[in-house]
Amino acid sequence: MNSKNKKHLVCSLDDLKKAEAFGTEIVIDGTTTACFLIYHENLVYSYLNSCPHTGINLDWTPNQFLNSDNEFIQCSTHGALFNIKDGLCLRGPCVGDRLQLIENEVFENNIYLIS
Repeated sequence: MNSKNKKHLVCSLDDLKKAEAFGTEIVIDGTTTACFLIYHENLVYSYLNSCPHTGINLDWTPNQFLNSDNEFIQCSTHGALFNIKDGLCLRGPCVGDRLQLIENEVFENNIYLIS
């Protein structure tokens, strides 16, 4: 890891497993940045909380990032659907675009975002 990279403690893995999705903010290069994490198929995925179409936050209400079947990340504004595993938009106004991935690390049952 680059010495300039910072780890930001977000939550415990157990808490994310219970919630399935969790929104948070971290400071990247002096700017507060909205992010979110998804627990899916025993892995943690983390992205910037920003739709590639408009830049608006994706969550419907706090921590609500998934569609009703919990199969896709869904944008609250235009209903765009994104793959959980790679952030690729499959349906909506930004088809083919991707959510911006944020590196994460799970260590001793805690989840860290890395910036």
